[in-house]
Amino acid sequence: MAKRGGGGRKSPAEPAWETALVDVFDDHQRRYGTRRLRVELRELGYQVGRQAIRTALRRQARKALQPKAFVPRTTDSTHGKRCAPNLLLDQPKPTQANRVWVSDITYLPLANGNWVYCCAFQDVCTKQVVGTVPPRRHFASAG
Repeated sequence: MAKRGGGGRKSPAEPAWETALVDVFDDHQRRYGTRRLRVELRELGYQVGRQAIRTALRRQARKALQPKAFVPRTTDSTHGKRCAPNLLLDQPKPTQANRVWVSDITYLPLANGNWVYCCAFQDVCTKQVVGTVPPRRHFASAG
């Protein structure tokens, strides 16, 4: 009767793909999960499944970081102070271009976790954007 392996075997040295796994994981600042790590390892020539990667990461006591959700810091509209009046409410719609412009400001989140503010000016008559203010960087970690 043949013996099955596993009972009395010594655990072999760490496989080469696990060494590569740790290097790839650290190179990407602990941001890659099993799906991306599998792609990277396959590009390096290692055919490894996600479950094996998951097990190896647990054995190495490594866990991918989860990015925090982006929470914009916006204006406090409950400040109780008087707002500027809307001077266009009682006016007729302009019939000539470049007579009345309106503007608005918004933020745009960036892939790296920062964001930029963007301001645009629109001609009320033609509905075309007539100008923008260059974005200004703000950092998510500030505040």
